[in-house]
Amino acid sequence: MLATAITSQPRSYLFVPGNRPERFAKALASGADALILDLEDSVPLSEKAAARAAVLDWLTNTQPALPVWVRVNALGHALQHDDLQILQRVCPHGLVLPKCEGADDVLAFDEVLSGFETRAGWPQRALAVMAIATETARAMQRIHTFDRSLPRLSAILWGAEDLAAALGVRSLRDSHGRYLAPALQARDMALFASHACGVAAVDAVFTGLDDGAGLAAETSEHAALGFNAKAAIHPAQIAVIHAAQHPSADDAAWAQEVIAELQDGAKASGRVRGSMVDQPHLNAARRIQSVIALASSRDSGRRS
Repeated sequence: MLATAITSQPRSYLFVPGNRPERFAKALASGADALILDLEDSVPLSEKAAARAAVLDWLTNTQPALPVWVRVNALGHALQHDDLQILQRVCPHGLVLPKCEGADDVLAFDEVLSGFETRAGWPQRALAVMAIATETARAMQRIHTFDRSLPRLSAILWGAEDLAAALGVRSLRDSHGRYLAPALQARDMALFASHACGVAAVDAVFTGLDDGAGLAAETSEHAALGFNAKAAIHPAQIAVIHAAQHPSADDAAWAQEVIAELQDGAKASGRVRGSMVDQPHLNAARRIQSVIALASSRDSGRRS
């Protein structure tokens, strides 16, 4: 299976443990825009080989109509070489690189993957890479190196769970579920890094499986900051994520007013709702309209 060209950025990435193949089809039917089959943290050491075999078997015999990524073990880990052996037979859309400690790790991974692609006969750089860039203390010290376009890199995902463990604490959320300062710094740095590299900014998973309101609030807040997508750990989270990312009716109306006032770019500046608007506002308005159009297209496509 060769990676297919994806014409639109996913809004959601659903993690699925590689050792639970009975969940693969359910994940595919969840409404998620992309899947991440996990060979790393969600799989115990004793089941790594079985997970790898299950992922290989499913990718060999399935033609999913959405991007499928595989999270391999960390760079330099003995198990990563074993994980990459699946590339001899299948080529997923991309690989998720965990414990990524700066741009140099992405460049090193690019070299590793180039060798596998050559030996397997895949086109060079057929595989995209999503870097998880905030999971260790050193990763946080090196995240500033994501300051330019990098080979293969198409997304940066941040997360607070591994970072909490690296700092020796139970959680980086307070008793009300709000992120503490180290997590907020990791979130913001990952957001800046993504946009500096010109790649998708993917928001962390929300672990409260029974807290739909909390998931919706966090998704909406982080989408407003500039995150393009959110990772999920359960199929029931997907609809909540997509709804929370959708621009509000007021946002949609504002976007239309800005585009009309600036005559879709024919005017350099204007006035909307008592405030000056110019090119940056026009860009924001166009993005809001494109998000609405894309969501509508995806929803109608799934209904047909």
